Amino acid sequence: MKKTLLFLLLTVISCQHKSEKVSIHPEKMLESLQVISDSLDQNPEADKLAFWSGKLKEKDFSKTGSALAFIHYNLAKNLVKKDIDSAKQHINFALGLVEKEKEFNALKFTIYNGAGLISELEGKFYQSVYYFNKSAAIIMNDDSLKCKPMAKVICLLNAAQDNNKISQYQKSIEQNQLALKILKGLPEDNYKYNFRAYSQLFTACEESNIYKPDSLLFYIKKLKQISSKTNEPMQVRFTNEHMAHYYLLNNQYDKAIHHYNLVKEYDEEGLLASPESPVMIKNLYTTIANLIDLYVHTKRFPEAEDLIKQADKIESQHLQLLSYYEKCLNKKAKMHYYFAKGNKEKALEEADEILALKDNILRNSGIQATEEMATIYELQAKDRSINGLNKAIDNTENRLERNQLLLLIVGLLSLLAISWIFLLYFFQRQKRQKQEKEKILLQQQLLRTQMEPHFIFNTLSALQSFIRFDEKEKSIKYLSQFSRLLRSSLELSRKNYVPLDQEIEAIENYLSLQQMRFEYTFAYNIIVPDTDTSALLIPPMLIQPFVENAIIHGIGNLSDKGLITLEIAVEENQIVVKITDNGKGYQDKSNVDSDHQSLSGTIARERLEILARENKIKTNIEITSNDNGTIVLLTLPLKN
Repeated sequence: MKKTLLFLLLTVISCQHKSEKVSIHPEKMLESLQVISDSLDQNPEADKLAFWSGKLKEKDFSKTGSALAFIHYNLAKNLVKKDIDSAKQHINFALGLVEKEKEFNALKFTIYNGAGLISELEGKFYQSVYYFNKSAAIIMNDDSLKCKPMAKVICLLNAAQDNNKISQYQKSIEQNQLALKILKGLPEDNYKYNFRAYSQLFTACEESNIYKPDSLLFYIKKLKQISSKTNEPMQVRFTNEHMAHYYLLNNQYDKAIHHYNLVKEYDEEGLLASPESPVMIKNLYTTIANLIDLYVHTKRFPEAEDLIKQADKIESQHLQLLSYYEKCLNKKAKMHYYFAKGNKEKALEEADEILALKDNILRNSGIQATEEMATIYELQAKDRSINGLNKAIDNTENRLERNQLLLLIVGLLSLLAISWIFLLYFFQRQKRQKQEKEKILLQQQLLRTQMEPHFIFNTLSALQSFIRFDEKEKSIKYLSQFSRLLRSSLELSRKNYVPLDQEIEAIENYLSLQQMRFEYTFAYNIIVPDTDTSALLIPPMLIQPFVENAIIHGIGNLSDKGLITLEIAVEENQIVVKITDNGKGYQDKSNVDSDHQSLSGTIARERLEILARENKIKTNIEITSNDNGTIVLLTLPLKN
């Protein structure tokens, strides 16, 4: 079979040599188009849209995928400010053409970057993150990339900015550092882009919690040097804001207040100059929220009260402009104020509103991410299908034109048709399997986002109880421990798999919180395997719902002191978790799976089913309950 196909292939090649016409190499064609594009960019009077529309109709270019992709990209670039829908259509054509090319990294970089900018203009954040990172990855992996240095810098800074927003801090740091390295090799001082890189590095290091004070101070000094040279107001503003953050991290609250007030003055001046500017409104609102928190922390309540009134006025006038995150920041500052003033009722109202806002943030971000990434998958699948069909048609037409032997043509096409059908079936099956896996991952991420508000709600209910009964010390201690638990919970929930030691630490924090809530009416014991738990990875937040059931349904109504034991054992590619309590057990064993199953327990079961399908392994939940207590056995997937 192989020898026959090889013979037929050589025959086709020999026939092609006789009828092949001399054509321009795709790389040469692309270089000539790039020269034309650079020339047009230097001529503001040129009708670029008409020029590239004409090139699209030329037969020489329509037969070359790379050249055609470059033409569609230029049409998208010139249409983006006039007709964004048409620009999007052309950039999608360019993406479809360039995806099938094995080379032309510079062209891929340009088109991915263009797709990211168009997605950003459409407000599709996750799509812009996807394309900016694809473009930045080409820069970081190809040192010989032939592109304009400033285009590389802008792409890297855009990707780094978006990665900061989705907490991909290490990737952001690498991209900013590479941008600075490229800027150092340029002849002129690009203060604007240097400032942006150092500013984003400060943010990434600060928010990642892996920073060193010396590193932050170095970035502050760089920002001060640049802003003092340019005296550009926005750079001065951001320098003061970063300095305020730095002093806040070092517990120098008076200095932090001083710099935040400088930022506030700038924001107020900017708002006076542009009363309807969304950026100025949001900046002032956020700065006021940060100042309220600092005034509360330093017991300067009159100043905090004045700022609360100012923030409420901005919110009443521009409610629709403010994001859930910005509103949440202000509500949190007000909650701290009321709590410090002893107004527990108002503090509780603000806490309830924070919970509702965070629920909206999680739900909306999950829906947006799912919809935007689904669009990307559909475009990729559609482009692959169209390209495959077009390639098959072109090959068939070329062979019919060049082949002189009818019997050989018929035999060759038959064999190729059979092979193509087999490959098409194989690729379609692979594509379906890949899409199913991506669907499972998205389902799992959405289920995790459902567990977080439920977990927060249960914990805030206990805080509400302490506040209602005027137990200040317990409330403060509970709130402090809850904030640490919430931070670790949010960090773990972003990942598909987390180290076992981090999951155990989160569960231990949760048990400690529940001990405080139930006034130490129960004890707990955690038994871990004698191995390096930091090297073992498990799905996050699957054990906690069943620990919660053991507390509430197991020992919640127990008159004697309760005991909860958590035993963890490793078995090959699985981990077995045994949760035991000495409660009174479930009253009716037939209702174990219905009446005593919490919402988080239901979500956990659904996640286990998805994990079982994804990893093609057996996961299991076994519950045994009697008058002496309840035993829950969980079998979870494990990665090293």
